[in-house]
Amino acid sequence: MKKAALFLLFGFLFAPLQAKSVMPEELDSHIMAGIKAIHALDFDKADENFKWVLEKYPGQPYGYFGHAVCAWARLEYKEEQSSPALEAEFKKLTEDAVVYGKKWVKQYPDDAYAHVCLGGIYGLQARLELMQHKWVVAFFDGKKGLSEMRKAIKLDPELYDAYIGPGMYEYYAGTLGGFLKVLSYLFIRGNADEGIKMLHTVEQKGHFNKTAAKLLLIEIYTQTGSKYANPADALRMAREIRAEYPDHPLVQFVEIVSLYECKKYDEVRALAFDFLKKIEEGKKDYLDRYYSRAYTAIASSYFAQKDYAKALEYFDKAATYTTKEKPNRWAVWAVVRSGEIFDLKGEREEAKKQYNRANSYEDLWGFKDYITAHLKKPYTLSEFPGQLPPP
Repeated sequence: MKKAALFLLFGFLFAPLQAKSVMPEELDSHIMAGIKAIHALDFDKADENFKWVLEKYPGQPYGYFGHAVCAWARLEYKEEQSSPALEAEFKKLTEDAVVYGKKWVKQYPDDAYAHVCLGGIYGLQARLELMQHKWVVAFFDGKKGLSEMRKAIKLDPELYDAYIGPGMYEYYAGTLGGFLKVLSYLFIRGNADEGIKMLHTVEQKGHFNKTAAKLLLIEIYTQTGSKYANPADALRMAREIRAEYPDHPLVQFVEIVSLYECKKYDEVRALAFDFLKKIEEGKKDYLDRYYSRAYTAIASSYFAQKDYAKALEYFDKAATYTTKEKPNRWAVWAVVRSGEIFDLKGEREEAKKQYNRANSYEDLWGFKDYITAHLKKPYTLSEFPGQLPPP
């Protein structure tokens, strides 16, 4: 469930507000207003506040980072990672944020919170690169972010929010495979257990990053087939977050994924149909783009119960929400999952047809390696039931 990271980004943005040095009240007010607007998925209002910050306090990195977070949130949640134009905008904004962040910490090297902010900017870049399966680039950007977070911790060991960066890095570096595993040993040895421990520290002692740490732990605990999987604890945390944000579509979907990993398939469907109803009723922030993820959740629950006919019915519904001109991540993933069903049914040619169909769309998300593997070798019960979200 990569990538329920909106709150993670909130956490990185929050951190500078805790600075020991006194922050002007008006600056604090506008940054907080921008953060609250992101919580409400009101990105235009958030950008207005960060624009004000840039105009009144042009040397500080917070406004630049705020704009980058807004672009990320639009790309991830409004466009489902399916907008090359918005991706380019995000890349430019993060590059600007890095430039101004580095200038600020050079001028104020003892500002622990500025180091957290700069570390968050690098972390933000690495998140997108991980989603695109640009593993090596993500590794080095993550390493830069880790360095900044460690500087912050050295300056203030009780700045618990800063531990979220090292926690993430230790976990992901410690679970890399193949060439990247060798790469990680050459530069830094990741310790996944230590990373999880750090994230729990943030969950328990952090201030602004408590929710961010919970979402990262949910992501870790819902990785299908992982030795670190802990779906019951993931579901507990998902429901705690949802109690705070009951009508937030993305938080609701976090609960759906957690239920799936708990094998509570009837509950997955109940909550996914509720999600679908909210889209159909036009409930605020339940966008039409989310039809494909709702249908994929329903289909995946039937797939897990080996009701292949029902699963194909709903994967087909999900797949209608993609076009060659505007590919949709979840809709293309539904096509891939349909191919897996045909493989299990022994209909290899139909399975390959589905995989090739998925391959025909522009690959904005790093699906190609996964699809190519199943074109070479059929999907089998050893991989069943597979994960609900796209890889």
